[in-house]
Amino acid sequence: MRLQVKPLSRTAEILLGLSFLFGAFNGLIYFMGFEAPIPVNPDSELAVALAKTRYIFLLQKIVELVAAILLLLGKMRFAALIALAPIVACIVLYHLFDDLNWVILITLTVLYILALSGHQRSLLLFFRTG
Repeated sequence: MRLQVKPLSRTAEILLGLSFLFGAFNGLIYFMGFEAPIPVNPDSELAVALAKTRYIFLLQKIVELVAAILLLLGKMRFAALIALAPIVACIVLYHLFDDLNWVILITLTVLYILALSGHQRSLLLFFRTG
């Protein structure tokens, strides 16, 4: 039996997938030494340090790219959302404490929660104890 995904949850997954696909390409272009469409904020010590730590930055962008592709294709969506969890948390905390941007902060948080809402059964199994 195939489970039906709520349309709102699936829409949130697609929007997250598109956002992270753009973010991954933006970061990978920067990593390859080209001018990124949206450059790293030079006033943010955290953003500059992360970009300079090339192996962490590359790993983050590869995870974003793979998760975005999985979300857009509708394959292994819950695994993609779990893989994005620490990245989403870091983005939210960054925009809360370092570069206050309420639009990104609220939009990303709401989209992520809506995307997860379509995976209630998987979440219960993921957090089940005993």
